[in-house]
Amino acid sequence: MSRRSRAWTAALSVAAVTCLGGVPARAIEGGTGAYILGSRDTLSGIAPPPGTTVISNGVWHFDARGPMIGSTGIRLANPKADIYLNKFDIAHVFKTQIFGGTPGINLTIPYASGTLTADGRIGGRLVGELEDRNYGFGDPVLTPGIGWHAGNFHWITAVSIFLPWGKYELASATPVPPAIDNFLNFGKNRASFMPTFSFTWLDPKIGLELSAALSFEFSLRNHATNWQTAPAAILELAALRHWPNGFAFGVVGYAYQQIGEDSGLGAERFKAAVGVSSLEARVFSIGPIATYSTKFGATPVRFKLKYVNEFEAKHRFESKVVTGVFTVSF
Repeated sequence: MSRRSRAWTAALSVAAVTCLGGVPARAIEGGTGAYILGSRDTLSGIAPPPGTTVISNGVWHFDARGPMIGSTGIRLANPKADIYLNKFDIAHVFKTQIFGGTPGINLTIPYASGTLTADGRIGGRLVGELEDRNYGFGDPVLTPGIGWHAGNFHWITAVSIFLPWGKYELASATPVPPAIDNFLNFGKNRASFMPTFSFTWLDPKIGLELSAALSFEFSLRNHATNWQTAPAAILELAALRHWPNGFAFGVVGYAYQQIGEDSGLGAERFKAAVGVSSLEARVFSIGPIATYSTKFGATPVRFKLKYVNEFEAKHRFESKVVTGVFTVSF
């Protein structure tokens, strides 16, 4: 994979890396999305019973690497992003029916902290390692949906609404002394919408589960950068074997592919700065997953641990992602 074609924007959808010039730079948005890839994995098509409230808290660690990025004046080589994300979810399933299914709604509140480091150059002169640290809330997400069941088959249709309320500031750079700021933005400064169809086949007799989620992400324009991100298709897959003792082991993965080309003055300027004709992004991942389900008294609880390694990235960082999630239902 060439340096030009490798990843430029973090796999974490709440992070944005920035192209620098001698003046405050515009955020790189090509290939990024509001959705945290891999959020839907095991049991993604199963809605909880009517009247159930589910609280979940997950911790994600992203170890991302990319190529040289830059523009005239300052160039950044070998950028590295080290990001921790806490994702809090609360969902409720209502005691009613719509179209024969059970409606529910989920609220997601992300909070992240991270560090971006890179080797900075002014012209051909190395000025040393530059660093940007940031922390703050990401964009909250509301997801209403409806779930259905038919024997071993379960499916959910939902629409996620990403609200542009997270921390966001335009990135900046100064050549003398060399410094960068707000390279990592945990808000996207644009609203996004993502219809999703999730499906699970689970045979309790043999403990075999097959789950899949297909989503399409649509974003509005970021007026601060004059950047219109193209739609993207996301496919997430999981296959697990559940055991009577509460443990389950399997494999998960996802594929992300932008459909179309980013547009707007910001996107065109960035393409001209780095000498490419397209910013269309993609990435794939695969890795193991383990879960454990039990009860504390009469309260169901669940633990999840997974690791995915991204590969064949184009216009995105390739990341190693570790996730731990605790879920309680009542």
